Amino acid sequence: MRHSVIIPLYNKRAYIGETIASLAAQEKAPHEIIIVDDASTDDSAEAAEHALRHHAQDLSHTRSVLLRLPRNSGPGAARNAGLALAGGELVSFLDADDCYRPDCLRLLEQKMNEHRLDLAVLGYDSAPQEERFPQLDALRAEWEPLEDEVFLLPRPLRTAGHPDFFMGRASNVAARRQWLLTQRYVAGARLNEGIDFWYRVLKEIVAHGGRAGVLSAPLIRFRILADSLSHRPCRDWRLLATPPTVLRYAGSQDADELRLARMLAQRWLDYAQESLPDAAQRRAFLARHRPLLIQLGLPQTDAARLPA
Repeated sequence: MRHSVIIPLYNKRAYIGETIASLAAQEKAPHEIIIVDDASTDDSAEAAEHALRHHAQDLSHTRSVLLRLPRNSGPGAARNAGLALAGGELVSFLDADDCYRPDCLRLLEQKMNEHRLDLAVLGYDSAPQEERFPQLDALRAEWEPLEDEVFLLPRPLRTAGHPDFFMGRASNVAARRQWLLTQRYVAGARLNEGIDFWYRVLKEIVAHGGRAGVLSAPLIRFRILADSLSHRPCRDWRLLATPPTVLRYAGSQDADELRLARMLAQRWLDYAQESLPDAAQRRAFLARHRPLLIQLGLPQTDAARLPA
């Protein structure tokens, strides 16, 4: 099965070489690597070109594409541009500062074929913080074991809304491309755009009787950087746009969609409390979004509960 790996690239000059090296070291080489430079300002594209040349022998049977976007449009737009060029039967996205374990692509193909999976969520660990997904005990009720470190998700749309389930973090999803043909990332979204995309893909799979699972081994090494979109401080509450999934499903009558919207809204609220610089900013955020948070039934909607 041909595997397309799409790498959205923006100002990751220091890391893109290691990311490409992890693809060159795969036990099963990818069919194609599509790198989409989102108008980087730090010579990231040149560093990617250098790494591709350096690993040309190991990637001799891999089609490599470097696409340069004329203006910075965000990670969703970069992923969409790469997806439009992908030709493999299997597609995954790899962030430009993360790495696959050497057996990642081989295990993905093997386990997805053996267990007839249309979508697989991958385990990861992180650096420098020791974040690990999945936490098996927390999710034990959400899946059925197929074999060691491989699980079936019998109710994947419900599981997606579990607070300990991460789908799209660390680019930890792979799917058969046939399910991606009608789906695209919300181009302007810069927070939680991954789970929004993959949940819509998952809905398509479930509607057609497909199967989703989890490969729980840490197949991805996820680098947590202080300047990443989900970790950097935010100086202006108005920049914390409502996650697209929350907007889409806040008024839904579907229990799974509403569960997901509530979970993501809670993460969004927690992020605002942690990242905004002072109480005035936090109160302004809450005043603007209180009706939506109340609609979703979140408890932390009283300004008095915000930290000073």
